[in-house]
Amino acid sequence: MLAGHVWRCACKARGLPDDQETKLYIATDGRARLHPPLPPGYFGNVIFTATPLAVAGDLQSKPTWYAASRIHDALVRMDNDYLRSALDYLELQPDLSALVRGAHTFRCPNLGITSWVRLPIHDADFGWGRPIFMGPGGIAYEGLAFVLPSPDNDRSLSVAISLQTEHMKVFEKLLYEI
Repeated sequence: MLAGHVWRCACKARGLPDDQETKLYIATDGRARLHPPLPPGYFGNVIFTATPLAVAGDLQSKPTWYAASRIHDALVRMDNDYLRSALDYLELQPDLSALVRGAHTFRCPNLGITSWVRLPIHDADFGWGRPIFMGPGGIAYEGLAFVLPSPDNDRSLSVAISLQTEHMKVFEKLLYEI
C-alpha cells in the first residue's frame, strides 16, 4: 500500500498529464520465488524487477488501492515460471549492456522503489552499539526511492526519495495527506 501511495504522490507532485504512462520499477528478491529455491547461504544477487504500468490520470484520480492493486498484480506475476523465462531471455542476449538500468530508467515519469524493510540493517554493531540511522549514502538518480525500517523497531517506516527540487515540497505535502 505504501509503494502505491508513493507512486501516486510522485505522479501528482510531478504534475504528470492524465494520459502519461508511468512505470514503477520494484526490486524483487527472487530467492523465495525460484523452485527449487537457492541454498540459504547463497550470497549473490537474485534481484528481478516487477514493473507495473499505469496511466498517471488513473493513479491521480482513483483511490490509493488502485495503485496498490497494479503493484500487487505485477508482484504476483513474478513466479518461478516468469523468473525462469527471464533468465532464459537473458542467456539469449548477445549484449546485456542495452538492458542495464540507470538514470534514464527511473527519471520522470517513472519511479523506482526498493524496500529495505526486511534487511537487518540496524543490527550492525561496529563497536559502539546499535546505529541510530542506516540508509542509502546517496540516491544516484532522480526517481529512486527506498523504504527504510525504523531503528527503534517500532514498525514505523521512512521513505528516502530523490525527485527534482521543484517536486519535493509538493511530494512531501501529498505524502502526509492520507
